[in-house]
Formats: sequence, structure tokens, C-alpha cells
Amino acid sequence: MAEGEFMTIAERIQKLLSEAEQGLVERENILRLLFLAVLTRQSTYLYGRAGSGKRSVVTHMLAGFKGLSVQTYGRRSFNLPTEPANIILFTSFDSGFPPMTSAINAVIDEHLAHELILSGRLRPDASLSQAGISDSIHLVISFPDSVSPSALKDLLSDAGDPSNYAISDDLKITPAEVQKWSEEIEKIQISEDSLIILKAIAVECERSNVYISARRWRGLAKMARAQAFFAGRSQTSVTDLLFLSEDLWGKRATSEAIRKGYTDGLYEFLNAYAPDPECLRKTTQELLISAEHYKNANGNRYKTITINGEEYISYSITVFNEPITLFAPLSRVGTNEDFHPLNALHHEETRAKCNFMGGDVCKISIDSKAKRNGMRASSIMQNNSSVSNSTPVYEDYAKLPSEILQTNDPEIMEQNKLGLQNAHEKLYEVITQALQSLKSLKSLYTNSSEFQNDPFLPMRPYKSYMDMILKRYKALSAFCKELQQYEAAIAQASTGIQ
Repeated sequence: MAEGEFMTIAERIQKLLSEAEQGLVERENILRLLFLAVLTRQSTYLYGRAGSGKRSVVTHMLAGFKGLSVQTYGRRSFNLPTEPANIILFTSFDSGFPPMTSAINAVIDEHLAHELILSGRLRPDASLSQAGISDSIHLVISFPDSVSPSALKDLLSDAGDPSNYAISDDLKITPAEVQKWSEEIEKIQISEDSLIILKAIAVECERSNVYISARRWRGLAKMARAQAFFAGRSQTSVTDLLFLSEDLWGKRATSEAIRKGYTDGLYEFLNAYAPDPECLRKTTQELLISAEHYKNANGNRYKTITINGEEYISYSITVFNEPITLFAPLSRVGTNEDFHPLNALHHEETRAKCNFMGGDVCKISIDSKAKRNGMRASSIMQNNSSVSNSTPVYEDYAKLPSEILQTNDPEIMEQNKLGLQNAHEKLYEVITQALQSLKSLKSLYTNSSEFQNDPFLPMRPYKSYMDMILKRYKALSAFCKELQQYEAAIAQASTGIQ
């Protein structure tokens, strides 16, 4: 039995691609993407300047197959086949050459090819639209104009000779295998994690008025399924959608919408494993302030008004002969944090700061400019960009008592007790969530590391994805260290619970 017969599909495809990419310098990922497009039958436009490597990549890709019927057309003759070909290739694509565009449209309309490949140097956004085929070409693969300085040595050596390659015959793919694999690929499940990203892309495309046809959605899903299939998995992974971060769509608006949706979806996916540490930190700080309020509140019932469903205490001051009313939330009584009150319009008043200093006396500080010029004048000055960019300086203005309706109200005292207990429980929930999320991120990173040898994995997006997980892990780890001081604060706060 031949050695190749013992290979898994993943091992075979990986070895095939490794042999096919020999002699291609900084075009390896393009070759793999083109292979994936052919295996999933996604019509493709290869865009790049003359000499960028388009012909070499196509030649190497075709060498990975055997028994294919391939028709190639330039600018001279367009005798189309009567029976569908496996691949039809149009080189030197010119949207302004009617005989060529007519032939391409005939291939598309009459289904004369399983795979259509165009190759040219015309910008895809304009040329594909001019030819009337922008919705029929699913992928646009752009070739870089040159190679990086670090790859120049390889380019000028035997490693950069496109003719210096050979593909083992037992690795080559037959049309029958493509058909068989295509049927197996359709059985691969789209995972819930993958759906998070696809849904985010759909939301952004709808928001941006970008049209994605049902055929293209199915094509994207098939490419993801194919990557999972050739990696030996029964369902897709987030890594199977990393190709969506690349500019593959021909139209700028489409590329930007898909890339934005992909990024949003990736963050949503990551948040499902571990919330953003900054959000956890903010929640923790808010709960600590809440616990401080309930612990230091003395059971008094204050005169309040309700604004947007929350109780506020009002304070009246005079600034530069202007009567000003400020509203401080009742939930801040007993805390030691600075905050901006609401003004008479019930908007946050950034020119004032309040602090209850751990009790129910409100210390009010005013922006020095407002204190000197009055609130109205400072509002006009604030609209001046040269002034508004400066950091405000707050000066102590007054310490005002809160109006008490009843002292030591039993109902309020019971509310404070229950509120402190509730804040205490929620704080421990945040701590538990943070520690559990740390374990989940570590598991995600470990599992994702196993995909690094997947045949069609795009390495640049993969490295960015792994770095994103690692960055979140490090930030969450630092936050978990902060939890030690939070635990001490919780223990201190919980002493008020009877």
C-alpha cells in the first residue's frame, strides 16, 4: 500500500500545499486561499500588477490537481465549451473589452464552469461593476506589488524561482475527490461561536447598506466548513472565519462593513468567554461605592425628587450672582467619591463636582472659570474649542447639609441592610466570574493553539487572534490581582451586615 494512503486528509492537503508553494515568495497565503476557493467553487478575481505573481500562483495551484478540464482565455478567441469545464480562466481581464465581458457573462449565466477565475490588473471595484459581474465574483484576491526587504534574499535565490517545484502525483486532487469532499463539507456544522461572528457581519452590513447575496453567504459558510473539514473537525471554529478579516470583496464599502462586523463579532465571541476587564473593574467600583453608601448611610429619610426613576437631593447655590440648582443622587450619600451632579435641565453638570465625604453633607466644587465668570458665560467659553480642550480646575465652593425628613427611619435602615447584603453578594459574583473567566481564556488559548497547523489557516489573522486572547488574559489576570484589595474592602463593608 502506498505511503500516501495512510495519510489523513489534513496531512495530505498540508503536504500538497507545502509542495505547491515552493518557489513562491510571500505568495503562500494567496496560493492557499486560491486552493480553498477552487475546492469550494467560489468564483475569484486575481488582482495585481504585471509581474506580481498571478500566473505563477495559478500554475502552482493547477499543478495540485489531475484530470481537470481547464479552459484558458486571453484576448483573441472565446470559443466557449459546450459542456461545463472544471475551471475556466480569463487572463488579462479587461472590463472595457466587450467580447471578453460577453464571454464571462455567458460562462456565469450558462453555468459553463465549476470554477471561474479572472486575472488582471484593473481595480476590482470599478472593473467588475463595469463588466456587470460584481455580484457574481465572490472573492477578490489582491497581490502585493513587491516583496518585503526581508524576503528579498529568498526571491533572488533558488527558493524564489517559480519553476523550482514538484508535486507528488499521489498528493494531487482529482475531480471525483473534489465532488466527494464537497458533499462531505456540506455536513460540517456551523458552530454557535462561528454564528456569533456571522451575525455581527450581517448586522454591520445591514447598518451600512451593504448587499450580501444569499449565494455569497452560502459561499462564505462553505469556505468555513471546508477549512474545518480539511482540518479533520466536524464543526467550524472561529479560526475558520479568520479569512474574513482580509480584504477579499472588491468593493471598499463591502470590505469595510465585513471587516467591521468581523471585528465586532470577534469581540462579542471573546466577551462570551471572558468579559472585558475594564467593564468588570467599572462594575466592581460601582458596587463598592454602593456598598459604601449602604454601610455609611445613617437611616435618615431625606427630601428628594425623582429624576428618570432615581432619587436625587437638590441643592441651591449662587455663582456670580446666578442662582443654580444642582441634583445629587441619593445613592451617593455616605460615599467618598467625587461625581458630577445634574443641572436644572437634568443633564450632567461637568462644571461642578460633589462629594458627600462619607456622610450626608455635600461638598460642592466649581470649575474656576465658571466661578469667576458665571455659569452662563463659562458655557459660552466652553464652546470655544481652544478653551474647552483645557483641563478644568475645580475650587471648593460650599458644604451644604441635606434636608432630613426623618431620622433613624426603620424602613430606611432595613433597606440599607438589605442593600449592603445585595452589594456584598454581587461583588463576590464579580470576583467568581473573573476567576472563572481566567480559566476559560486559558482553555480557549490552549484549544486555539491546536489549530495552528490547519491547512488553510491564514497565519497573520491567526496571530492577531491569539494575541487578542493573550492580551485579554493578561489584563484579566492583572484585574484578578486587584481583587485582593477588593476582597478586603468587601470584608470591611460586610461588617455592617447583621
